[in-house]
Amino acid sequence: MNNKAIAVYRMPNEHDFYSLTSEENLAVNSDKKSGFFFSNFDNGTIYSLKNPSIIKNSWPSFETFINSADTKISKEEYIDKVSQIIENINIGKMKKVVFSRIQNVTKSSPFELEKTFVDLCKNYPKAFVYCISSQETGTWMGASPELLMNKNESTFKTVSLAGTRTENVNWTTKEREEQQVVTDYILDKISPFSISIKVSEPYDLDTGAIIHLKSDIEFNLKNNSSIWDLVSILHPTPAVCGIPTKGAKKLIGELEPHKRNLYTGFIGPMDINNHSSLFVNLRCMQICKEEISLYLGGGIMGESLPEKEWIETQNKAKTLSKVL
Repeated sequence: MNNKAIAVYRMPNEHDFYSLTSEENLAVNSDKKSGFFFSNFDNGTIYSLKNPSIIKNSWPSFETFINSADTKISKEEYIDKVSQIIENINIGKMKKVVFSRIQNVTKSSPFELEKTFVDLCKNYPKAFVYCISSQETGTWMGASPELLMNKNESTFKTVSLAGTRTENVNWTTKEREEQQVVTDYILDKISPFSISIKVSEPYDLDTGAIIHLKSDIEFNLKNNSSIWDLVSILHPTPAVCGIPTKGAKKLIGELEPHKRNLYTGFIGPMDINNHSSLFVNLRCMQICKEEISLYLGGGIMGESLPEKEWIETQNKAKTLSKVL
């Protein structure tokens, strides 16, 4: 039986890609010293490849592990569930909830993972592009615009990302408030571990298909703190879960008909190939037998309009559907 697990990735603003191959089952919740890591949003499991071989700019040979496509919902169901979330927010139970849905797309014939990976790299040079396949997780691909944590010697960096636009127009008060909520949450979480914190003014991040509102946050760690300490308190962020985290995650579990699995977990290389960055697993898809499942989410606040939120998920789908 083939247990080969693979991970292929290309860092933002780089040309080279790296292929990792392991002949063993994935490591689960390992010591996290170095390697390629990815996590499950639903249960918090952190996976990594055991003793992988690493090659540069060469696509690996492997058998694709395929899961069944997960549950999708209609526009009417989506709007009804978003309305329930808004009601919970307006009676004071929540401040923000990120709600997601699945859009299943029929596979082209033939569908080629390598070509799709290359197309994602060409279309989204500023994104973290990856492909992973394992018996434990199935096969996933994505082009994430959102950094969770970067380590460069003693300097650490994260970002506050929110809002979605398809054209360069002025941001609404609601969108700016949503992004500020994420910024405030991050600062509150990292302050006990950090010194010399610097926050940029919000600016537009053009991902190629859509535009987000973004702030850069840089800092140094206090003694005896590690990057994994930060990851454990930051993830899941308000950009993928909500505020308060525990209540938002509970509501997500009740209202979303699908399991998120690797969607909105984190993913990336740590202390390998001179890379130490983890990204939020957004703009991702799971490769299934006859369909491709696109995972699409959006931040819901008290002023949100369900119809507009549906349109936002459609716009986010363009990132992936463009290469399908």
